[in-house]
Amino acid sequence: MEMKESLNFKLIFLMIIYSNLSIAQNERDTLSDWDRTFMPAIQMGYVAHGTDQLSGGLMIQTSLEYRDVSNLVFRINYDDFNSNMELEYPVNQDLTFTGKMSFFELIGGIGYRDVDGNHNFTGYVQGGIRSYGYPIFTTDSVQANLDFDSRNIGIMRYSLGYEFALAPKLFLTIEALVSHTLKPKDYWTENRWSYGITLGLSAPLF
Repeated sequence: MEMKESLNFKLIFLMIIYSNLSIAQNERDTLSDWDRTFMPAIQMGYVAHGTDQLSGGLMIQTSLEYRDVSNLVFRINYDDFNSNMELEYPVNQDLTFTGKMSFFELIGGIGYRDVDGNHNFTGYVQGGIRSYGYPIFTTDSVQANLDFDSRNIGIMRYSLGYEFALAPKLFLTIEALVSHTLKPKDYWTENRWSYGITLGLSAPLF
């Protein structure tokens, strides 16, 4: 008799859990694609570029992401970077050429979002291109002439993030990122890792 009552209790308990999970799943499934599409309103930070020729500088991040019901996240980024460059002057190695430098990255990839109430954690793996200008010096017996050549290089980026829900559809986001080029080239001849951190707000696109 006691075994039967215990079995009935377990069945009722499992039915309640299944019912709650089904309701939660249905609520998530009723979200439209627009509700699952997020675009950060503000996302800014600092990045060290992993090269002696470029100083660390400001990063302005713009990303569009789709948060699937499975907690997978598909993201596209267009990010701007500002820096100062310092290169050896070809006519006299004791002198350096300095100037402002800006470039952008266009990357896309996949991530995962671990949802835990107001505290959520994210991770992303993305790849794409970095587009930049590289100074070209031409010299004669008297002087050196400078021109900039537009170039691209492949990159990979890995990010970990934390979200805090300020409101049901408004999140404060913090992300730490590392990246590297796919081959040594130009400013990144040593192909060292770049490190950065960003802070911003995230909300649905509509």
